Amino acid sequence: MLQIGISDISKNPSIIDKLDSVAQIVNKKSKQIKGIFITAELLVPYQDMIDELEYQKFRKRNSNMQENNDNTLLDGLENVH
Repeated sequence: MLQIGISDISKNPSIIDKLDSVAQIVNKKSKQIKGIFITAELLVPYQDMIDELEYQKFRKRNSNMQENNDNTLLDGLENVH
């Protein structure tokens, strides 16, 4: 798989226009993979998978809202009849 450095993209943004396959976006100093680039033509066949990844990320971000629920929305409502 092709690897592109973050600094390479910032120095030459048009490099993305030239990509025609999947590429890893890498921080070359730490050697950490920061993301995956896919071309727009691959978006359609993998849209369901991408939607599922986004949904799981949404659930993870918002899981603390459910865990930290202190019922502040219900304060005062138990006395209403």
